[in-house]
Amino acid sequence: MDDNILIIDDGDLPIPDTPQGGWKVMIVDDEPEVHHITTITLNKFIFDDRPISFFHAYSAADAKEQLLTNPDIALLLLDVVMETDHSGLDVVKFIRDDLQNKMVRIVLRTGQPGQAPEDDVVNNYDINDYKDKTELTSQKLRTLLRASLRSYRDICILESHRKGLEKVIAASKGIFEKRALRQFVEGAQEQLGALLYLGETQIYDVKQCAYEVRDQLLEPLLPGLSAILLSEAPAILRQAMALKSNIYAPDQMVLYCQNSRHHLLFHIEIFRPLSQIDTGLLSLFTENIVVALENIRLNEVIADNQREIIYRIGELIETRSKESGLHVKRVALYTEQFCLLLGMSEEQSELIKRASPLHDIGKVGIPDAVLQKPGKFTPEEWDVMKTHAQLGQDMLSGSNLTLFQIGATIAGNHHEKWDGNGYPRGLQGTDIPLEGRIVALADVFDALCSDRCYKRAWPLDDVLAFIEQEKGKHFDPTLVTLMMANLDKFLAIRDEYKDVYLGEHYLSEQ
Repeated sequence: MDDNILIIDDGDLPIPDTPQGGWKVMIVDDEPEVHHITTITLNKFIFDDRPISFFHAYSAADAKEQLLTNPDIALLLLDVVMETDHSGLDVVKFIRDDLQNKMVRIVLRTGQPGQAPEDDVVNNYDINDYKDKTELTSQKLRTLLRASLRSYRDICILESHRKGLEKVIAASKGIFEKRALRQFVEGAQEQLGALLYLGETQIYDVKQCAYEVRDQLLEPLLPGLSAILLSEAPAILRQAMALKSNIYAPDQMVLYCQNSRHHLLFHIEIFRPLSQIDTGLLSLFTENIVVALENIRLNEVIADNQREIIYRIGELIETRSKESGLHVKRVALYTEQFCLLLGMSEEQSELIKRASPLHDIGKVGIPDAVLQKPGKFTPEEWDVMKTHAQLGQDMLSGSNLTLFQIGATIAGNHHEKWDGNGYPRGLQGTDIPLEGRIVALADVFDALCSDRCYKRAWPLDDVLAFIEQEKGKHFDPTLVTLMMANLDKFLAIRDEYKDVYLGEHYLSEQ
């Protein structure tokens, strides 16, 4: 074959079929023989183990239409003069300005250089090369293709890195926003699923598991999995534990994350190999997971400290009125159970539970002569005693902490009644904040059905009959219905945190 492709007599040779999945090269020229000759010359061309997939356009309008649906064209061999003297230049502007496609490599080819002077075109249009058709021999065309595709490939790699880093940043933001361990794990798995679609490998099928290491046991962090002994765990998990690092295998990987409180393993089965870009980005994401995990630990330390302080405050208050710390704990757990049954999030349920021990904090402002009186209150003493609700709300309402704000609401409203006959404001129905309604029922239920050091509990049937009698009077009917439908959960809490009855003489001995 003559080395000058422009003088090949291609006759009626058909354009051969090209394997799919190759580099996309579009030939834009109004001369059919240019398409034939270019295709025949490059039919067996291979770059980076990939062939060429040819796209053919015979006008500027045809090229624009195909470019709209094929944004991953790697190279455009573009004639300048077609319908008009500047058709090719219009296509260049369309690609760079309208489509904002900066990646496709554009080589202008012209048989009439005088129509579009090279200096003017190169200066004014974002093209990558300018060739006179007469100078494109077979060898030079292959060299041009090799250089153009190498440039396109490198740009794609850089773009993949850029997009990958953007996804890692977005994914990291997603996990840094999580405050609880379970939410953190769910968020990390969701973001890992998104990150695994990076790069050229395009992993479409992913199976994920997450475990926390406790002694020699791997405990699953999400539903649907069973705990496994570390000695019986898949080899890749044991390898990650031994090396204390991420492990990447052709069909699976393990991300290793550890801080002083938590020791997590993310085991992910994959069905296509990871690219080098993918593993690099996943390793970077793992570093961010560890930092986010440390934030979780610090949040847990703060939450534990808050919980301990509030329980101690609650116990101190109850001790002044001869109650027990276990009463505070039971009321808190009943409160959490109500919140979960109402469909509140775990985070919101936890907040209300942690605030509930403050429900009687206003009692610190009640004189001992009233608070610790063993007998029945006089009307004047009862009026003093009732002020503890408003006192408690006033004590807590000035805080900027969400926990104390919820505590203020509970303290001020847990003695309101559904029918409006409660105190301190005589609120009725849903005008009473939900947190107050919940603690009202939790507090009375525990007062009646739990033994105290100084009194026996009522018989359970009597307690339930009383609560049903007060449904719609003292208590929110919806909450009563929930309690009765889930009584076993409330009784399990009562039985786990029992007080010891010390006899009727206990108060007089104090």
